[in-house]
Amino acid sequence: MKCIVISTLVAISTLSAHAETYNYVCKDHGKSFPLKVDDAQNTLEWKGTTYKIKENESCAKFGWRAEKDGTSFDFCTATKGYAGIEQNGIEIPCDLKRR
Repeated sequence: MKCIVISTLVAISTLSAHAETYNYVCKDHGKSFPLKVDDAQNTLEWKGTTYKIKENESCAKFGWRAEKDGTSFDFCTATKGYAGIEQNGIEIPCDLKRR
């Protein structure tokens, strides 16, 4: 019985750990801008605008499709904290902000 309770608690904490907030720094035209993904609220904040996001399966590792008022772009993550925005054929590099 003890093992079942411990296994259940581990499973619950693993599932809730997936919904997180991720903070990145992205360079657009030589300037750095913060980008925040709130996986629990399904939002992405970029340049003062909050977008609704959905998981994007076309990203190599993991990512989201951000949309608001007819504007949309893909935000895809890679390895070791690297990510990027792709909008209208333009790529903007981003790095995960370390705590």
